[in-house]
Amino acid sequence: MAAARKLESLNENFLTCSICTEGYKDPCTLTCGHTFCKGCLGKFLKTRQDAIRAKSIPCPYCRQMTRVPRPDKPVEEWVKQIKPSFLIQGLLDTLACGGNTDHDIENRCHPCHDLGESHPANSYCQDCDVPLCERCVKMHPSLPATSNHVIAGLCGTVKVPRRQRCAEHNEVMDFCCKDCNRAICPKCCIIYHRKCDSVVTIQSIMSEMRRVLRHNKGLIKQRFDDTGRSLQQHKSQIDAVIHNKDKLKSQIRQASQKAMDVIEQKEKQLLEELNEMTEKQSRQLRGRIKSGEIDMQMYQQYIEYLTQVLKSGSETDMFDIYQMCQSGAIKEATDRYVDFTGSVRDSKIIFVSEIDERKLHKDVQLGRIQQNVCDVMDTRLGKIQCGTFDVMCRPVLHKTVGIRVDGDREQPDPYDVTVLVVDGEETLVVSDYKNICLKSFYTKNNISQHSKLNLARNPRSLTRLRDNQVAVSFWSHGEIVIVRVTPDLVLLSRVTTKKKYKCLTALSPSTLAAGCGYAPCVDILDVSGRVMRSVSRFNSGKNLICGPICLCATDRGNILMSDDVSKSVYCITPEGDVVFTYIPTGLSGPRGITTTSTGHVLVADFWAHKVILLTPAGEFVRDLLTSQDGLQYPHGLMFFDSKLYVVEYNGDAVKEFNCSIPQ
Repeated sequence: MAAARKLESLNENFLTCSICTEGYKDPCTLTCGHTFCKGCLGKFLKTRQDAIRAKSIPCPYCRQMTRVPRPDKPVEEWVKQIKPSFLIQGLLDTLACGGNTDHDIENRCHPCHDLGESHPANSYCQDCDVPLCERCVKMHPSLPATSNHVIAGLCGTVKVPRRQRCAEHNEVMDFCCKDCNRAICPKCCIIYHRKCDSVVTIQSIMSEMRRVLRHNKGLIKQRFDDTGRSLQQHKSQIDAVIHNKDKLKSQIRQASQKAMDVIEQKEKQLLEELNEMTEKQSRQLRGRIKSGEIDMQMYQQYIEYLTQVLKSGSETDMFDIYQMCQSGAIKEATDRYVDFTGSVRDSKIIFVSEIDERKLHKDVQLGRIQQNVCDVMDTRLGKIQCGTFDVMCRPVLHKTVGIRVDGDREQPDPYDVTVLVVDGEETLVVSDYKNICLKSFYTKNNISQHSKLNLARNPRSLTRLRDNQVAVSFWSHGEIVIVRVTPDLVLLSRVTTKKKYKCLTALSPSTLAAGCGYAPCVDILDVSGRVMRSVSRFNSGKNLICGPICLCATDRGNILMSDDVSKSVYCITPEGDVVFTYIPTGLSGPRGITTTSTGHVLVADFWAHKVILLTPAGEFVRDLLTSQDGLQYPHGLMFFDSKLYVVEYNGDAVKEFNCSIPQ
């Protein structure tokens, strides 16, 4: 029996593959000394894309790499190149041949042998240390003295389960109470479960238990296989992402090189033109210089002759010179000199630059990187600021833009403001709530001009949709209006919506985020008015959208929201996940909200007459503007090109504050 146990220990510790936990089949040994089945090693290798890229086989046990002789061959043939383990295979063959002949006596059932019978043993009792046949295996647990003994197969692969005994009555638990969902013994049936309706033998529900276990095994296996396929797909996607990155990097460099080639060609052409024109002008000037030198020699002769005549005092010579002066010969020479000098002053080459440095950063485009998804964020919407925001600056009122125009019947009441650059002209667009119109203000040919578009209803929020388009919402009616800015205002289309939206912001040229006050929510819409997603409660479940009044999109595609009911500021993703929450006790009336070129957040506090500054993470920094800066009931905000535009309740003008770093 001791020899059998040693044989079992040898099989388990030295002749068992650590991957499949079974005896070796076609064993092979890696350079690290660990041995595995070739089939198991091949299956493991297919799950390791990093090993395939490294052209090596990693050891599943110690992770040491084994180089393959021919990595150019298919991966399925890599394992075949590993030399087989002749030592392990020889040991397996020896045990297979001699294992059953040397220990025949020990492989017989001991209880039967004591009774004078001879039956082959296929199990043994680990507590009694004796081999048992099938009949004795069935009888062994039924005896009280041996009921708790552990019975195992001789090869160590088949476990014979113990029959559980009741801890209270020390009897085999052959019954099951379905009402209590527990195994019980006969005494428990009588004492504790006599009133239960479903007490059955465990043997009677074996088929049901097997069916349930097989079903659950199938479900778990299905999930295992699905997860494996998903992981494999993700690993393949990582390889595809890296390959795509290299491809795009090459494309970007090619585009950059093409742009530089064009610029170098233009530079070469301009320099050649400059050299040609400069050489032509120089030749003309050298010719004139030569002519001028000859004239100067002639003038010098006249001067010397006149000096001699005046010095001699000869009346005859003086009379001759006098006649020359009267004939105009001297004057002709003088006039010729004047013409010469005049022609020099008119000769000048200048360079006229056709590049507008204000638009250079956005007009010179190599391309853009974007994800190929249906609701991709257009990053250009978040890049309209080209100035630098100084966090420590004290904004200075630069100018005010009057918004009262001819035809206004009421005191202007600007609700919202935005800024666009159309054909190189900075254009201010304002929604006038009381006069039921949209107004644009711009400068053309150094003359301040404006445009007015009358609307059917009082406009509320407006947002920049494209470089030359804005979208306008109406709180009193389910409609969104699209307006083109040329910089004059032209009505493009009306979009009917099922809800009345109080505020808007553009996530992309084809996607809007809209805040609704009744049944408070933030909807993600397309330009046709179709609701693609609605967020009423954050995914965290902690906060409820109560009264969105102003929205603003960040350059990362998130949504900033000022909530007038909860007196809070939220930053959420389009899916409803909370990025940050700002709920101070001193924020009395949050209104307009905008972001700076540095990602900081500016919020107008209507009742406190101030604009507060938050970090990109939603932490309070300081009061940026207060009533001491002349602020009264601020409502709409817009940061553009290092300037902050503020509209006030019942205000006649838009205030422009400079927030840039002093030069």
